[in-house]
Amino acid sequence: MEPANCSTASAVVDIAVGTMLTLECVLGLMGNAVALWTFFYRLKVWKPYAVYLFNLVVADLLLATSLPFFAAFYLKGKTWKLGHVPCQVLLFLLAFSRGVGVAFLTTVALDRYLRVVHPRLRVNLLSLRAAWGISNLIWLLMAALTPQNLLACKTTQNSTECPSFYPVGETKAIATYQEVLFFLQVLLPFGLISFCNSGLIRTLQKRLRESDRQPRIRRTRVLVAMVLLLFGLCFLPSVVTRVLVHIFREFKSCSVQQAIGQVSDIAGSLTCLHSALSPAVYCFSNPAFTHSYRKVFKSLRGRRKAAESPSSNLRDSYS
Repeated sequence: MEPANCSTASAVVDIAVGTMLTLECVLGLMGNAVALWTFFYRLKVWKPYAVYLFNLVVADLLLATSLPFFAAFYLKGKTWKLGHVPCQVLLFLLAFSRGVGVAFLTTVALDRYLRVVHPRLRVNLLSLRAAWGISNLIWLLMAALTPQNLLACKTTQNSTECPSFYPVGETKAIATYQEVLFFLQVLLPFGLISFCNSGLIRTLQKRLRESDRQPRIRRTRVLVAMVLLLFGLCFLPSVVTRVLVHIFREFKSCSVQQAIGQVSDIAGSLTCLHSALSPAVYCFSNPAFTHSYRKVFKSLRGRRKAAESPSSNLRDSYS
């Protein structure tokens, strides 16, 4: 428990977390908007993996839409003025979209593993309709697991406290459920992704001698490695932080509680980073996404040059 009169707030950490969430929101909205456009206008052939990626894009967009509110929460010194109901809705949206994103990242890695390592399995013959059915089941499952977070927003007489990344239930049973769910949602997918990655690498090492299949195999290898790196960077710090929270919970030192609280805020903000980094997964999954992102970058570069050229011409004319 936190000692009396010991605040874990830090203006520097709050500003850093708020700034990070703002950047994650901007990059997540831009990157996933381009991916969504690619799905509708450039992707001509849909396969099951494309269905899983599409759902991942939708989940990342949902997550990105909640980030501005939490960014403002931290930039204003953890002050929440929107009331109890918005807090509940945003906590649900954050936990729900984050859980769905993790589930579809895992599904993408598992799909690549089965198609490369076990290409003869009947599961690889799934139709698009079956892939959409699996996707719907994932959304429903996460919706069934997430509502407990709605009970995490505590209302007082003077203000509303809205814990952002690690809401704590009002009862011990709810708090325990939230902790168990958090660890299962991270550790089980990470273990499965690691297993798929190791099996895929072993298989690819045997097949790289076939020159006609090298580009496709290397792309698949990079894709799964990116998923593993993305998952580890975004979620493992939160796991370590939650373990430290339980270890040092009984410490009465104010400095220890401050450090744990600040590290928790930073690690929690990293769990939303995957919505901004997921476009890297899309690029390695299909050349259509790579083309779309390159086109956007070239367009932005062209506009920047066009904006700079009048001023340079003006200087030349007066020099």
